[in-house]
Amino acid sequence: MGITILDALASPALLGRGPFAAQDSWHAWRVFLGAAYGLPLSGPDRRLFRACTGRSRYAPPPGGWPEVVCITGRQSGKSRVAATLSAFEAALAPPVRDGEEYVLLVAQDLRGAIRVAYSYVCSAFEGAEAMRNLVTGRTQDTLSLANGLRLGCYPCRPSSLRGLRARVVLLDELAYYRSSEGYATDTEMLRAARPCLATTGGKLVILSSPYGQSGCLWDLHRKHHGRDDSPVLVWQADAPTMNPTLPADYLARMREDDPEAYRSEVLGEFRAGLSTLLDPEAIGACVVPGRRELPPVADLSYSAFVDPSGGRADAFTLAIGHRDGERAVVDALRAWRPPFNPAGVVAEAAELLRHYRVVSVTGDRYAGEWPREQFRAHGIGYDTAAAAKSDLYLGLVAHVNGERVELPDDPELLRELRGLERRRGPSGKDRVDHRPGAHDDRANAVAGLAYGLVGRAQACSWEDLYGDNAQAAPGGADGGEAEVGVGA
Repeated sequence: MGITILDALASPALLGRGPFAAQDSWHAWRVFLGAAYGLPLSGPDRRLFRACTGRSRYAPPPGGWPEVVCITGRQSGKSRVAATLSAFEAALAPPVRDGEEYVLLVAQDLRGAIRVAYSYVCSAFEGAEAMRNLVTGRTQDTLSLANGLRLGCYPCRPSSLRGLRARVVLLDELAYYRSSEGYATDTEMLRAARPCLATTGGKLVILSSPYGQSGCLWDLHRKHHGRDDSPVLVWQADAPTMNPTLPADYLARMREDDPEAYRSEVLGEFRAGLSTLLDPEAIGACVVPGRRELPPVADLSYSAFVDPSGGRADAFTLAIGHRDGERAVVDALRAWRPPFNPAGVVAEAAELLRHYRVVSVTGDRYAGEWPREQFRAHGIGYDTAAAAKSDLYLGLVAHVNGERVELPDDPELLRELRGLERRRGPSGKDRVDHRPGAHDDRANAVAGLAYGLVGRAQACSWEDLYGDNAQAAPGGADGGEAEVGVGA
């Protein structure tokens, strides 16, 4: 047997000068890597193996498992391990004699692939002279080595892997793979990765935090975790097990601030009751290709919904539209990205509302009386919608599925709509929100507009929408045929 992954991690001349020099804190990862390659494990390490894989025994095939999945919480060291494993496979590979061969490390986006993962890869080769001497070339995302291998870091675009032959493919944070348009790409990335290994017999290694009970990572866990006879090794552990240096106060704060996220991002468990709100194909059927905005028409009455912002984190968004039979038409959608002067944005929004002859706008309860006072100063009324954001989104589902809403061809809006998620709340009532790290400002404005325009017959009464302000709704408390925020 040649140099193993554990030998390389223990050798200062190879990978032992980096973070793995701290033997104790990386012990669980060493057991994981040893198991992945089918190396001998001690009695205590076998017990850890059984606890994390759900298997009754440690019986690896020769060379370890061809596909290995590690599911664990955030800040556990996944990206560092992926980069280190990539460096090991690239540096210890025999010379390539019949064309190009790669070690491929795929991250969830361009920033993650190049700024984080690639920096970890480069540091692995800079830590020891023997490793540095292997590097013959370097670009912004690829290292070329003296043995003919190339180590490349890529974002999660399936087309980027087509035609490549790989010694190993590592998929970092598979559960969070999405395209720039908001489509999930985990399934296509897995399909693109496996053929890269077809002629090399190399490993496919997946390291990811879990998310909802859907998608490729969930399917792999459901099919292979705890099965002694499975050809895919699935390892699942909480973040403190994999990284015992995590501060206790950080863990306590995570548990207190968001218990649901704590189970996923710390304990490494899949979130139950989580699903995508809208079908991307149904959204696409509601889009008018090439149309970004419609000018006002003299004989139409327009409505508006605003999602205010203080100008720091979220966009200030305004949607204006009209009702066409049983359909809501979004005529204009504007978003002011932060940073901005909120008072100045309200003035611009008021000018746009006057252009469409809208004298009253509906919005949420953001910042108390501030939006009402700001719009009033420009002669525009501001009514607060009693319906919560989740109710606006849940009302939008039927309109999108029934093609009762006409959407502009706005890439940011469509990305936000595709990213909306439905969660089962503790009281049994569903909640809807954007994915972690994403935004939904445009989607919220459109949902509120559609809810007011065509939601009355489908999902609510004027009292449901306006609450105590029902008398202020156009047409009074019983509504008539008037619309939310319609200009007089």
